[in-house]
Amino acid sequence: MRWFYIPNENTEGDQIGPRMAFEKLHQEGTFSAYKAYSYLVRQKALINHQDALNELLETARTFAPDVIFIQHPGNRYPMGSVFLQQLKNIPSKPKFVLYEEDPYGYLVKRLDATIKAVLAESDICFLGGTGYLAEMARKAGAKKVRFALHSYDSQRFGTPWQPTLSRRFDAVMIASLPCLKRIPWLFMPGGRSRKLTAQALYRQLGDRFALYGAGQGWKNAPFCKGKIDFNKQGEAIRDAWMSVNWGQFDEIAMYSSDRLPISLACGVPHITNYQSGYEHVFANIPGLFIIKSPQEALDVALYILSLTVERRNELGFLAAEYACRHLEATVVYGNIVSVIFEQLFNNQIPVQREQ
Repeated sequence: MRWFYIPNENTEGDQIGPRMAFEKLHQEGTFSAYKAYSYLVRQKALINHQDALNELLETARTFAPDVIFIQHPGNRYPMGSVFLQQLKNIPSKPKFVLYEEDPYGYLVKRLDATIKAVLAESDICFLGGTGYLAEMARKAGAKKVRFALHSYDSQRFGTPWQPTLSRRFDAVMIASLPCLKRIPWLFMPGGRSRKLTAQALYRQLGDRFALYGAGQGWKNAPFCKGKIDFNKQGEAIRDAWMSVNWGQFDEIAMYSSDRLPISLACGVPHITNYQSGYEHVFANIPGLFIIKSPQEALDVALYILSLTVERRNELGFLAAEYACRHLEATVVYGNIVSVIFEQLFNNQIPVQREQ
């Protein structure tokens, strides 16, 4: 199978997880050929968008893929149905696959014209949630909608460590809190509960609670330590006895951001809010505590602090072990590739073409 990957990247190579996964599949022989084309990076280099579209089309035609796998398209790189049909109709007649991890809403962060066009032209699309998100995809014209978990890359997170016997913080939260239209109380979906969770933890834990994140919603919050570099969040998590989150877009069934896999991979107990379907996707994971209110988040935090250090570290170890087996990028993307192979190719290897 010849695999053409179109990642959404600001810098060439910054989609570490899927690149690791696809390179591994190529090395193992699942892919007979593999190429990544960083479309946003190439657009910046070429300046003219039409030139960028032409180059993408010619690169795909020359590579002759069996599958074109695109991630997180949008109006930063406009693509309409005419162009997408040209892309699908190159001589190799590839299957066109979308993987969209981001959440969307009907009022906030709506699907833009480009992602709607990609959904309509996709042979199969994988979404990070189900429920109304899957219905939005169907209404946009998606033919086959499937679910895929968020993942973490083992290059930056879940690296080997020796769990410590003392930590700087009891609990840490990594979460932004932007205000819509600069209105102090108007947050993204789930934002109000996120703020209430942080405030509840701070009232009880004081300076043993730390939050890292940007956004007007944290203005003057004594527990907010400011924004943290994405690559440094693992260190912050491992310097606390637990990580806590209340996700945005908390009404999308089965949706979680990459906060969940990253936190579990770091080997520290994690508390997160319930979303419909979690009992099917995240049931009975040691070290993962699913709560239904900000107050319950605090209750569970106090429970974890009532455990011995040995037990806390044991729960963290079990959480990391689960994440490695089920949520690591090569596993998650490997599963996606297997589903594509089964459902678009009926487990039949495409006829190899000489290049």
